[in-house]
Amino acid sequence: MPWKIIAAAFGWKAAHDDDEDVLVVWHPKLRRHFTGADAWKRAALLSIRAPAGPNFPHTRKEASR
Repeated sequence: MPWKIIAAAFGWKAAHDDDEDVLVVWHPKLRRHFTGADAWKRAALLSIRAPAGPNFPHTRKEASR
């Protein structure tokens, strides 16, 4: 899969940590970052997943009557 292209389309950026010689994938509007070989994959999968929680009422199950 082209994880880098997918994640970049969602706004993820890449940086290089010179102290530890590791790739860092980060998002400017989110306070998330990923490191390591699968960083692009993890960023893409986080962006693709549907939102859930109390702020998104359309994802909550209705109580059965």
